[in-house]
Amino acid sequence: MKKNLYFVFIAASFALLAVAPGRLAYGLPLIIELNVLMAASRAFHSFVKKFDMGSLTDILTVSFIVFLTILFKQVLILFSPVIALTLSFCLYIPALSVFLLASVFQNQQTSTSGAFESTVWFSVFALLFFLLRDILGYGTLSLPIPNGIQESYLFNSYDTAFLSFFATIPGALLILLLCMSFLLTAQLKMNAIEKAGLADEDN
Repeated sequence: MKKNLYFVFIAASFALLAVAPGRLAYGLPLIIELNVLMAASRAFHSFVKKFDMGSLTDILTVSFIVFLTILFKQVLILFSPVIALTLSFCLYIPALSVFLLASVFQNQQTSTSGAFESTVWFSVFALLFFLLRDILGYGTLSLPIPNGIQESYLFNSYDTAFLSFFATIPGALLILLLCMSFLLTAQLKMNAIEKAGLADEDN
């Protein structure tokens, strides 16, 4: 992964993952929405940029993202009204995550392929995050269905009631902080190894 991916994870994670319900069934639509918004907005921005409209390009891109967000919500309502109602305002958070991710990409002039790679890595991270909260917090594996969610019970959550903390927002923040600490430590070690390699080459 790219060196700056750690900062992308921080921006998008705290915007999207911390406040979303801790079920895989609710996380999947958000991950799909994020990828649809990112891919479509990047393509739209590249297309509009060819007309050299200056700051109007960004305004049109933002408007396009808002339009796609509303459209995605309507499609989700058709598929599963229960899930759409449960997610509520959370369906608008991926749009904010796209703004944050796009800002990082634009500032660092990341290519389209690089942006796609980063989004895929974040999607994998988000998928594992929702899966972990679902298992620890509820003892289930849940999937979205038209009537709501389908639950497969892995163990009796009453026997491990203390783990339900991870289904709450504070629990989500704790998991995120632990993950970010791990990523930061790994990044620092990678930087140290690279510096050591450069020093050996100089010698």
